[in-house]
Parts: sequence; C-alpha cells; structure tokens
Amino acid sequence: MRRFLLTSLVCVAATSVVTGTLLSCFLTDRMLERDAQVTQDFVQSIVHIELAKGYSLDKPDAGGELLEFFKHMANMPDVVRANVYARDKTLVWSSDARLATGRRYGDNPELNEALEGHLETETGIVGAEEHAKDEHRALGRQRMRFVETYVPLHDTGSKTIIGVAEIYRVPNALSRTIDAAINLTWMIAIGAGLFLYAALFWIVRRADQVIRAQQARLVDTETMAALGEMASAVAHGVRNPLSSIRSSAELWQDTPGAPGVESAGDIISEVHRIEKWIRELLTFSQPHEEAPEGAEAVDTRVLVEQCIAGFAREAHRRQVKIATGLPEALPRVRANAALFSQALNNVVANALEAMPPEGGSVTIEASAAPGGKDVSIRVADTGVGIAPEDMDRIYQPFFTTKARGLGVGLTLVRRIVRRFGGEVAIESRAGRGTAITLTLPTAT
Repeated sequence: MRRFLLTSLVCVAATSVVTGTLLSCFLTDRMLERDAQVTQDFVQSIVHIELAKGYSLDKPDAGGELLEFFKHMANMPDVVRANVYARDKTLVWSSDARLATGRRYGDNPELNEALEGHLETETGIVGAEEHAKDEHRALGRQRMRFVETYVPLHDTGSKTIIGVAEIYRVPNALSRTIDAAINLTWMIAIGAGLFLYAALFWIVRRADQVIRAQQARLVDTETMAALGEMASAVAHGVRNPLSSIRSSAELWQDTPGAPGVESAGDIISEVHRIEKWIRELLTFSQPHEEAPEGAEAVDTRVLVEQCIAGFAREAHRRQVKIATGLPEALPRVRANAALFSQALNNVVANALEAMPPEGGSVTIEASAAPGGKDVSIRVADTGVGIAPEDMDRIYQPFFTTKARGLGVGLTLVRRIVRRFGGEVAIESRAGRGTAITLTLPTAT
C-alpha cells in the first residue's frame, strides 16, 4: 500500500507538472501569436492607406506619407519603440533617437525570417542574457517583459516585401491575461492531480480493506474447519472416558465411610469443566450462518432470570451481588434459546471470574431501542477489567488472560450473536470493571 501510494503520488505529480507546463506554453504561444497577427493587420492597413503603390524603403525620404506612417506606428498602444528596416537590413527609422539610422545591428534571425515573409514574435525580459541583442542596449537597464514583433511590410500594388517593421511593446494587459491563464492552468492541473490521487487512494484503500476482510474470512473458515475436526475428535475420544471417571467418582462419593470423599467432588467438578470446554469447542466450530435454522422468538426476560438463577450459588460463593434492571414490557428477540442462553451464560461466567477475592457486583440490564428494532442486554461488573493492550485481541480464538481458561468464550459469544444478526460491544477499564452489551434484533 505504501509503495503504491508513493509511486502513484510521483506519477500523478509528474503528470500534473508536465500537463501544466505544456498547457501554459501552448496558451502563451497562442495568445502571443494572436496578438502579433492583430499587430500585423493593423500595420499593414496603415501601409495600404498611407503609402503609395511601388514605394520602396531602400531610398526613403523624410517627407509626407512615410513620416505619417512612422508616427502612426510609434503611437500604437503599449509601444515603447518602433524600428523600420529596409530590405538590406539597415535601420531606416527608429522612434528612439539613440539608435543611429543607416547601420546594421548584428545578426538578427527574426529579422531574416521577417524579410522572407514570416511574421516573427519574441518575448522575454530586457537585460536577460538569453534575450540579449545588440539593439536592446538602448532600451535601458530596467528589467521589464517585452514583446518584440517583426512585421513584414508589403507593397500595396505588387505585394512584394519592401521592409520590416520591428515593434517593441510592453503589453501590460496582455501580460496580466497570460499570467491569469497560466495561473488558472496550474490550478486546474494541480486540482485534477489531487482529485485523481484521492480517487486512486480511495479505490486502492477500499480494495485493500475488501481483500483483508476476505482474507480474514478465509483464515476464519480454515480455522473453523480445522477446529471442527479437532473438536469432533476430542469429543469422540474423551467423552466416554470422562463419563466413566465421573461415574466412578460419583459412586466413590456415595459410598458411606469412603476415605477422601472430598477428592471425589473435585474430580466431578473438573470433569464438568472439561465437558464444558468440549461443548464450547463444538459450538464454536459450527459453520456461521446468517439465518440459521431453529431461530425463534426468545423471551429475553425469562432467559436472563434463568441465567441469574443458574449462577446464584456461584455468586454467593464468590461474594458477588447480582442486580437486575429489566423492564416489564421487553420485546422478544430473534435467536435460538439454547445458543443465546449459552452466550449469556459465558458473559456472566466471565464477569464472576473477573471478580477480586473480596467480591463485587454484577449488573444485568435490558432495554429496547427506540422504534423497537432491537434489544440490548448489558452485563457490567466491578472486576479487574481488561488491559488496553489486550482489547484488540479479546476476540482472537484461544487468547485468554485466565490461568484456567480456554480462550474461546468471547469469540463464541460474538459468533452466536452475529449468527442472528446482532452485535457485541465491550467497554472496559483496567481495575474498574467491564461492560459487555449484547444486541439482537427483535422477533417479527
């Protein structure tokens, strides 16, 4: 997951940067080309109106139409300097008196292309080395963005090129528009990249969760299959010897004057405990079903009262007080009476076993949710509680903190409750006690 997210971030970021750069360059070039085309059309319209047919710039004079043409061109919006070159590349006229006419200013590729009839445009910063030209020295030292347009001048009659007009402009409005377009392009590229990365993250995260859930179910199924085989083998191989041991212990216990009768009671108690483990294993290894056969309407109040009666002697022995809070009108739940009774008994048994030697209290409460969709049974104790580091492992099979526990009690409880569409919630604080809530849907 981490490798994929890192690789995706690099790829999406690279794509966004490349896309933003290409679109920015495309928009800038297209806007400059369009501005240059408008400038060319304007200058050529002046040529058609003010210069006579067959006029040449090779031997210009300072009179009349030519001077008016130069003035109009120099007074165009945002123009800081205008130059006019003849066909032999000599400077014929300039709006900047610091530039001497009748001479050439170094090699100028844009001027060469314009004399071939191509409209040329260049933009940059005055004073920057990559845009340094001989004629730029007269523009001053101010670092400003310029747009340099070379407009071929055509004769009105013959359509031949009579010269080139070089126009330097500082188009503030155009620059702001280009900057706004570039900023918008980068915002869109970054936003699209973030959205794409978030979508990829969600999809992969969701897929990872599904795969993990499926893997957990697969492991659980395999574990249950192996546990079922083990439980069946244990039940088949141990129950008969246990029955013989218990019968012998009971005969020993019933024999008058037999020595060590107290030991017979201990043997019978341990046999009952082993049989309980076997029953838990067999129940725990049953396949999980969403709608198991045998589901019925179970009276929750009667079930809780039976559970309390069954643990009355054990609670008295441990000096534990059991309190109840059961409303008179409590809806029936959809469950199996025997299985749900086993789940509730496990919860109460865990509560009693969690008590300190000096005793404590266990509170069993039941309530119906608003609307009567489900019923919750809450078993709270004042025992030792569960350590925070163990909270994530309490449902793992065979995990237990008890010296004599099997570690399938809570796991079995959750499996039984979930089989009938319910859920288990646990709240615990070390040294303060534990509260387990069993929630089951009401019977329809």
